[in-house]
Amino acid sequence: MEEMKLILSALLAAAVCFLWGYFSWTVLGWHQNSIQGFHDEEKLTEMIRKSALAGHGTYVLPFNQEPLKIATIDEKREMEEAYKKAYTNGPYVRAVVRPGKREVKMSTQMAYSYGRSFLAALMLGGLLSITTIPYLARVLVCAGLGLFAGLVAEVPLWIWFESPGRDLAVNMVDHVIEWALGGLVLAAFLGNDPTAAHDRV
Repeated sequence: MEEMKLILSALLAAAVCFLWGYFSWTVLGWHQNSIQGFHDEEKLTEMIRKSALAGHGTYVLPFNQEPLKIATIDEKREMEEAYKKAYTNGPYVRAVVRPGKREVKMSTQMAYSYGRSFLAALMLGGLLSITTIPYLARVLVCAGLGLFAGLVAEVPLWIWFESPGRDLAVNMVDHVIEWALGGLVLAAFLGNDPTAAHDRV
């Protein structure tokens, strides 16, 4: 019975989180506002196709290439200095590149997105089910874990890969809102309110 309640509440919370994601990305538009396009896309597209020889993956510019084992100390130093100069002067790019075709199925992507929300809600619901705190506190736990998700997923991108501060702020707030909303559902079905016996303890 408890397992079924956990699953059903996770399914419902996942639906709420999924709908928030749709609203966040398509209605608010705050994620797309900082995304910019390149000038002269046709030439850049052709250059990327010719240059991304490793296929679909993450590419960086400038690339900190490892020197050959037979390279001298001076050659290694020159490579390191050249990289630092290129990195400092820019441009700096870190991007996911898919050089070739891909059939995009929105239905599959939406199914993956809902599945992701369900698994996260299931884990969070399992945590809530063993708590004995008031409803609002359980919701705050969920919102706090949304903040935790942002700290571990978004902040490193800002620290190490120059993710813009605006993107960091938007993504952090997005995580908190998503799991506060999911928490409203999960906390309604899972976890226990303190009783007089707990107060005496």
